[in-house]
Amino acid sequence: MFRLREIFGRFSTLRLPNGTRDRFVRLGKASESPVGFGLIAASGILLLVIAHLLTGTDKSAPGNTGDTPTTDMATEGTLSQAGSMSAEAEDITAVAPAAPIERAYNLKRNETLIALLLRADISAPTAHKIVAELRDVTNLRRLQRGQEVRIKMSADGEVASLRMRDSFDAEAVVNATEGGFTASRETISTISLTRLVEGEITDSLYLSAQREGLPTAVIVELIRLMSFDVDFEREIRTGDKFQVYFERKYAPDFGDMQEGQLLQARLTMRKRDLEANYFVDANGDEDYFDGEGKSTRKALMKTPLDVTVVTSSYGRRKHPVLGYTRMHKGVDFRARTGTPIMAAGDGVVERASRYGSYGNYIRIRHNGTYKTAYAHLSRYGKGIKQGARVRQGQIIGYAGATGRVSAAHLHYEVMMNGKQTNPLTLDLPTGRELKGPDLETYAAARTRLMADIAQIQMQRSLILAESNAEVHQDSAEDTPRIQGTDR
Repeated sequence: MFRLREIFGRFSTLRLPNGTRDRFVRLGKASESPVGFGLIAASGILLLVIAHLLTGTDKSAPGNTGDTPTTDMATEGTLSQAGSMSAEAEDITAVAPAAPIERAYNLKRNETLIALLLRADISAPTAHKIVAELRDVTNLRRLQRGQEVRIKMSADGEVASLRMRDSFDAEAVVNATEGGFTASRETISTISLTRLVEGEITDSLYLSAQREGLPTAVIVELIRLMSFDVDFEREIRTGDKFQVYFERKYAPDFGDMQEGQLLQARLTMRKRDLEANYFVDANGDEDYFDGEGKSTRKALMKTPLDVTVVTSSYGRRKHPVLGYTRMHKGVDFRARTGTPIMAAGDGVVERASRYGSYGNYIRIRHNGTYKTAYAHLSRYGKGIKQGARVRQGQIIGYAGATGRVSAAHLHYEVMMNGKQTNPLTLDLPTGRELKGPDLETYAAARTRLMADIAQIQMQRSLILAESNAEVHQDSAEDTPRIQGTDR
């Protein structure tokens, strides 16, 4: 290709009719593309003949001796070399097929996968065949706006393959075959990492953890774990500390990260410390346990959100809107509109609708003894409706100011055997306690976990010490220059 561009460079210096030289130059530049190269290879001989006619037959041109045989031999040699290169280029073009072209498309709002494939200029019969195959390997009903679909087209304009990443570590793949298409699932390569985040609470646990870079999903899990034992309004104080050790997964091919399992959470308060360690027993049952092997789970969380202020406790009070004293059968938590609200326990949604002065309201039946209610919500969580099953800690709605209220907040009720009771003083039953071999295995796993965390903390301390030493050394080197200035 380089020799051909040299030849066209020579053409650009010839005295040719108006516009002809410019066309040669543009053709030479086109040699950077496969199409341009093919065009040049096919027309190379013709162009050289034209060059010969323009330069070799002009006997009046300066330096032309009229020795035709000598000129013909030189041109013949160049022609032979260029012709050989052109034939070689044609052979390469004929043997190497055009590379398949892959394009990425994203689902638009309210667009189906069929519509996306049609938008990608895929015929309707082919689109239906592809979707029919995909139904066997992925749930197409769960596709959402923005879902990326990568389609590879062959040189003849047919679909060679389609890839759709429907989870963090797997994707649905459709490949063309002689008889049509086949679909399968392929694992995406990931790397497991761990991360330790430590911090001090200056306002709320949520905001303080967020400032330290703790991902939202991990913060929610942290609050869920601590909500079994912590009264966020009475116990959390400025200066309390938290520590979270969790897993992460990194997908090198896509360059993104997924927050994984929370391995350990610690909360250091003024009067007591709380600890929760992730553990899977011999039967495959997973849960969080404290330092003694007791489950941190209880039937209900004390508070269904991370707050620091109770604006109205359980009991008689003067109603802020009606103005007279009446029984307040729940607890009001100060919460800005949009604050996530979690289910206090596993259960079934009995009601998720507008409910008089309660505004947007949710009631969950946890078992034959307990029910919880959440009022004045701004909106409901995804999939929350009557009959839906929810898990403890799942976001079921968002705080608001619907119904008879004076400001945004959450009204929270706990009903025991059909009667409202004070959520903050309720004595909830504890969960499982490890014993025997399970306790021994757990103790060993906890020891390893603590050792990993200690090693990370030591490495951080060494890095910090080295950094401080460098700063001190730099300051010491600067001191003589500062002191040497007369004042």
